Amino acid sequence: MHLSQHATHRAIQRSIPVSVIEAIFDFGTDYPSRGLIGLRLDRQALDLAADVLTATEVGRLRRYAGAYLIAAGDRVVTVARATRRHIH
Repeated sequence: MHLSQHATHRAIQRSIPVSVIEAIFDFGTDYPSRGLIGLRLDRQALDLAADVLTATEVGRLRRYAGAYLIAAGDRVVTVARATRRHIH
């Protein structure tokens, strides 16, 4: 996983640590996003993370539930937090 300059800038602006971005990249629920791949930190992703990470680490991740990233292959293009609910 590599962060683009834009993703790095947005992560800093939005106070999303690199460790959270890595967890979203590893465990996030994927969805199509304008020809790229979106990965969302939702309940399903947190459940997957709970199988691998400690309870403390998962607890820290829960603070960022709803955060997402847009990726092109292994390159993260941008990072943000959801501003509205996605009902699926």
